[in-house]
Amino acid sequence: MAPTNLNAKKYVISTAFAATLALTPVVGSSVLANAGEGSSEGDITYEESNLPNINAEQSSEAETPSATVNSSLIQQGDSGSGVESLQSELQNLGYSSSNIDGIFGELTAQDVRNFQSDQGLQVDGIVGPATSSALGNPVEATPDSGESSEATEDEGITIEEVSNTDDSNGSNDSGNTETASATGANIVAAAESALGIPYQFGAYTPGDPNPSALDSSGLINYTFEQVGISVSRTHAGMWANDGVHVDSPSPGDVVFFEGTYDTPGASHSGIYIGNNQMIHASSGSGKMVVADMGIDYWQDHYLGAKSFQ
Repeated sequence: MAPTNLNAKKYVISTAFAATLALTPVVGSSVLANAGEGSSEGDITYEESNLPNINAEQSSEAETPSATVNSSLIQQGDSGSGVESLQSELQNLGYSSSNIDGIFGELTAQDVRNFQSDQGLQVDGIVGPATSSALGNPVEATPDSGESSEATEDEGITIEEVSNTDDSNGSNDSGNTETASATGANIVAAAESALGIPYQFGAYTPGDPNPSALDSSGLINYTFEQVGISVSRTHAGMWANDGVHVDSPSPGDVVFFEGTYDTPGASHSGIYIGNNQMIHASSGSGKMVVADMGIDYWQDHYLGAKSFQ
């Protein structure tokens, strides 16, 4: 059964269990396949999902003094109202790969790079004084630089890391959400950046920041690649070899399913986002979507969860 009690308890997979799983045969390219007939009944919209709550929470945290980023730079990994304004301005100028969600993910970075290329600026995906000025929304340069060229944008960054300690009493309007850790929030944001990408069996090119299509395990690979974590290519490989098993998933963990089509063991997976929801590749909807894991289909096929954080 898919999880309903969301108090995560993580433990390292035992040597014997790992050995047993590692010996499970991989069934060619079929391990890359789809979610199975009937799975799309659980697909929901962004507005119906837990993502707006997570993004609001992360934006609020980004505005507190616990994280200090040089105000002359906006770059991948940042979040908050400044990023939201940037995304809005990019969309107004016709660069609209990403949602206006206040999260500076890979799609936002690509929009920035495309804009920089069109404007003849240094193409690095970082919004510094020159890029901001070109956007019509200049930001104050660092006092000691005295320069406005794009070449200064990779210098003078000061970041104080924020503790990953979760606020167990955190809540929002839904009344039933988990608080994502800093790493978990980054994983969820990376998965969110893939929403809407078309589903295609076997589609995934390592290192491609803007895939034209993904399959179900390709989504997992793409997501963790964005946050610098390497995972196995197939669902079976991830289930056998990567991360640690958890009793109940936290946002950013991976939830696995079996029997979604004719192959033994893990056959499908998704990125858990809280509230018994996941981002996954829906063959029924034909794209990357959010799904409610509470429907009978996912409950019947639920295998377990792992943390790769």
